[in-house]
Amino acid sequence: MSDKKLLNNFCQELNMGSFLAYYQSLTKFVINNPEEFNDEVRSAWGLEELISIDPRKYLVDQPDLCLKMEAKRLSGKHKSIDTLAMSIRDTLWDRVTIYSGKDCPITPENELRFIKIVYENNSDRILLECSECGWTEDIQGNQYQGPIGKVFPVTIDEVENTYDNIRGSIDKRKK
Repeated sequence: MSDKKLLNNFCQELNMGSFLAYYQSLTKFVINNPEEFNDEVRSAWGLEELISIDPRKYLVDQPDLCLKMEAKRLSGKHKSIDTLAMSIRDTLWDRVTIYSGKDCPITPENELRFIKIVYENNSDRILLECSECGWTEDIQGNQYQGPIGKVFPVTIDEVENTYDNIRGSIDKRKK
């Protein structure tokens, strides 16, 4: 499919009826265009993880986006499949991001978001990440330097469980 036709289809297929419908239409568009959004593109832009989750478990109540502005923003000129994939990835992340309330130490105007890193052995860890500069730290505030894995959004339950576990560990040390 030509880039022009792909972009035309993209704009026509977007469902802006609700945040859930919007998320689902973006993921459906990626899934329905495997020639353009092949494994290499999905992997390079972190789309595989975002299209594999159940958005009903991850959608946040107050996303950092406005549906009225999204159609205009996404219908802009995309120079390549990579710029379109990046735009879709950023939009999907905006819809499922839970922010920590903590500023990034590198770019203080940006708030750190919660992420879940899943390692090759399927274990996982909740971390904080700056979406702008890539700074990553653990929940205690220590810079995280690895190991690396696949990055997923987190659910509010995962965030609460992480903090409950930290509080439990602190309470045990106090006794």
